[in-house]
Amino acid sequence: MRRYLRPQTDVPAVEDWSTALILKENRAFAPIAFAISVSFAAVASCVAIFLPGSPGNVATVVVLGALSVLTSLSVVAAVVESAPARRGRLNSPWRRCSATVAAPMPDNPWFQRLLVFDEPGTLVLRGTSLEGALDLVLDQQELFLCGPDEEGRAIIRVPGLCQLYHARVDPLLEAADVRPMEREPAVSSRPLDDPAVAHAFRYFRWGTRQWVFPVIPGAVGCALVGLSIRPLAIAGLVTGGLLLLAAGIATSLLALAPLYRQAVDRLEAATEWTTVPFTLFPWEPAQEVAGLAQLPGGGMALVQFPFPNSVLIANIADTGTLWVAGSLTDQAVAVGIPRITVLSLALVQPDRDTPDDKPQPWLLRGNEPSLRRIPVLNR
Repeated sequence: MRRYLRPQTDVPAVEDWSTALILKENRAFAPIAFAISVSFAAVASCVAIFLPGSPGNVATVVVLGALSVLTSLSVVAAVVESAPARRGRLNSPWRRCSATVAAPMPDNPWFQRLLVFDEPGTLVLRGTSLEGALDLVLDQQELFLCGPDEEGRAIIRVPGLCQLYHARVDPLLEAADVRPMEREPAVSSRPLDDPAVAHAFRYFRWGTRQWVFPVIPGAVGCALVGLSIRPLAIAGLVTGGLLLLAAGIATSLLALAPLYRQAVDRLEAATEWTTVPFTLFPWEPAQEVAGLAQLPGGGMALVQFPFPNSVLIANIADTGTLWVAGSLTDQAVAVGIPRITVLSLALVQPDRDTPDDKPQPWLLRGNEPSLRRIPVLNR
């Protein structure tokens, strides 16, 4: 079974569906995030300038300012990720190149370096944010390259990841000056012994603490309302009331905590991945992403993803393989990919072959614009 997603090499990179998924995912929410960020900043500025400095108004400015900064981060990410497409660096096809990781250089620790064996010679590419790509390049001994251009800038993709990495030809080093890093043999097949999966698990296990999501906005909302009662601060009361409303809506997530707990228990007990052939169903927005898994002992099981992760779904779509930490006889399992920091909750129903024809709750919907880029979901 093929393990990782790989981009197409017979079309311009910008037309490759998985590259378009990356660009779309970053651009889709940028206008919304920008509007929200500007609105929060504008309201905070008006409160700070035109209203008295009561405790409620000061707290409102702090809360809205923090929310404005947080939402603006997605706008910055979208601008950075879309820059290669805007500047024409993805107009040529991806080139599949043999590659490996260069050993760290103690006298220059600021950069990570890759050795790329491309025609007509070997390139030494350097970057400051290649950490997420190094382990996979070292394991797969290949990458996909666009460029370098006349200024030495290149765009890199790594098997399995839906991410664009920016690199530049190192002007100070030749290939002969760089020593390749040695690959360490895998000593365990246990999912949590994989550093990438263990890193993803730190965040995945927060699904067992769904109470955090209503408690945090609820606590902040209560504090704002309390500070705004005396002296009266209308801005604080309105902001606090909206946060309390958001907390009430978020309580619907509490029903997922037992499912996450079961998936966490199965992942901690798993001694190896279970791999099965998997076929995704055509998907409609507002529906759950789902598909059919062929059980190891025979038969089929319906698998649904309440929170579809675009990286995971893209890998499943391209490889036709599902990696499960646990057994497909369990109600809830963790689904991931070796050496990739992705874990997702999956709900399993053996002996079923069609999902329920009902809309997904809007609070659970995510990544819809990017999921539309995956061909098998739009048959």
